[in-house]
Amino acid sequence: MAYLRKLFKYTKEDSLIRDSFILFIATMIMNLAGFLYHFVMGRVLGPADYGILGVVLSLFYILLVPFNVIQTSISKFVAMFKAKGDNKSISNLFVRASRKLLLISICAFTVLVFLSYLFLSKYLKIPINVLFIVAISIPALFLLPVVRGVLQGLQSFRSLGNNFIIEAIVKFCFGLILVFLGLGVFGATLGIFSSYIISLLVGFFLIRNYFKKYNKKLNTKIVYKYSWPVFIVLLSLTLFYSLDVMLVKYYFDDVTAGYYAAAALLGRIAFFVSFAIVSVLFPKVAEMHALGKENLHLLKKALFLVSILCGGIILVYLLFPKLVVLVLFGKSYLVITKYIAIFAFLMSIFSYVYLLAFYNLSVNRINFVYGLVLLILLEFLLLVFYHSSLLQVIFVLLILIVLTFIFMLIYTFVKNGKAVSDNTCL
Repeated sequence: MAYLRKLFKYTKEDSLIRDSFILFIATMIMNLAGFLYHFVMGRVLGPADYGILGVVLSLFYILLVPFNVIQTSISKFVAMFKAKGDNKSISNLFVRASRKLLLISICAFTVLVFLSYLFLSKYLKIPINVLFIVAISIPALFLLPVVRGVLQGLQSFRSLGNNFIIEAIVKFCFGLILVFLGLGVFGATLGIFSSYIISLLVGFFLIRNYFKKYNKKLNTKIVYKYSWPVFIVLLSLTLFYSLDVMLVKYYFDDVTAGYYAAAALLGRIAFFVSFAIVSVLFPKVAEMHALGKENLHLLKKALFLVSILCGGIILVYLLFPKLVVLVLFGKSYLVITKYIAIFAFLMSIFSYVYLLAFYNLSVNRINFVYGLVLLILLEFLLLVFYHSSLLQVIFVLLILIVLTFIFMLIYTFVKNGKAVSDNTCL
């Protein structure tokens, strides 16, 4: 007990619990709206169309990789500028990043539209108009993380949390209305697009004081250099819980793929509930690292908090699997009850890996990325050869993520990683 009291001792600069609670409440509201979205879609669309929506969401998860890369990188350097009291550099970073990313997003939109007509629509069995909505979401997906990265780096967690809530509520309300109007998967996807646009506009209002560009030199090369390992990390971690859904959609029939998409979603709850802790930990550790302060105690506290949250989800799934499935998806999905606790345990281990990865990124240690790349290569190869049942797919993922967790623990606490120069970009 003495250790726990010491672990949770509050200081002015160590507000991990308080800020995690603020963002946790916001993300819980966001997740509740998200679950209501899936609750309605799963029941109204049915397993086959919900399987299509599951693949659409996996495409969004992949597109969210550059989203999260941008937010993570912006947050890292905004936190460093904040530590130095340099608001002008924060403004310059926001303006320059927004301009460049808008141009890049237009190019990405063009490429996705071309690929959709060329082969994606046929290969993924998704209507072309649905893929077009995914494509036109790209500009917002590139600009929104700049806004949220500034809010996160400034540790404005209330504003960041409110922005999350707005996105989720708009997605649910617009998606619900459009689906009941008979637009099906297209309407559900259009609701997602609307949520990005509206939350972006609100985000611009929240950071309107940083719209001005100052005549001050900003070395963006170090930002780009840092973005590459962030990109590899986030791509690998996102592919881990997206690649399996796509491969199951390819190897199994539409109904079975829909069951897997539902089980995967329930498993990801264990990850989603811990996401707030990672979001709060990252800028705090980055700021403390920039000031040369010890920060490992924050990681230990974060690991403990993740254990409590994920353990609670696993316990609920073990005790009330049928109730969980009935409430969220209905009787037609009861076949997935035997999968959800295992999936939750799998995603709990993934949450540890995610947390350790972001801690290392916040202190500029990046060599662990090679282990994550190997994880994805093994996932793809093993699932290509071992997919005789959904349970086999889940166990392949479980073995891989446990091995990755062991690797990340050794890397983090043995401290054998090479750090990137802690340049302040000035």
